[in-house]
Amino acid sequence: MCRYSKSGYTLIEIIIAVAIFSMMVFLGTTALTQGLRQYKNILSRGLNFWQNAKYVWLTKSAGSMLDYYVKSPYGWAPFFRGKEDYFEYVSTSPIANSLPVVALVKVHKNKKGKYDIIYYEKPVYTMYYEDLINFYELGDYKKSTSIRLFKNLSSVKLRYYGYNIQTREYNWYKNYSALKQKILPTLIKVSYKKHKKKHTIILGVNNNSLIKGVYGMIYLFGGVGEKR
Repeated sequence: MCRYSKSGYTLIEIIIAVAIFSMMVFLGTTALTQGLRQYKNILSRGLNFWQNAKYVWLTKSAGSMLDYYVKSPYGWAPFFRGKEDYFEYVSTSPIANSLPVVALVKVHKNKKGKYDIIYYEKPVYTMYYEDLINFYELGDYKKSTSIRLFKNLSSVKLRYYGYNIQTREYNWYKNYSALKQKILPTLIKVSYKKHKKKHTIILGVNNNSLIKGVYGMIYLFGGVGEKR
């Protein structure tokens, strides 16, 4: 007479197996969540570092603005032009080059209807006075080295604190031309809004820098000239 043995799992074994499986799923989910959180924190720190680095670059570039004299229809004067949507100057602290550059900080409206702030620079030794003065007007900046400093801003406002030779006083202006005023501005204020939060960056111009004075003498008496 043949006997058939029945094989199977008891209720206790099933409960233990389910408990072990649930614990494995829980541990796996917890590890994944922690990993994603750590990755997000690392990414956030990386983005913050990059943003802070760009802020430091811009601050250093503007702070090293050079009293770079050019000949314009207004006579000899240091090169600086500030408008409501851009400002340009010559700096001894370039971002992507090793020599003094003409720098342009421009506000662009992007396809989303937001605003981006982009920095452009080009070695100034390659330029004549006319090229330098018309760097923005002729669109030559579009061929130069560029870095996007800020993107998708709700609004941007540029203001310049400088001396007015007509009124003989310092004040904030929407437009400021050192070619007309014969002196560089003292401060540049960049106000912008992002994610409904207002931010302000104040860029100081160190007009009395010794190194800038040396560069000024070199370029005033032995630098670029007029087109022949």
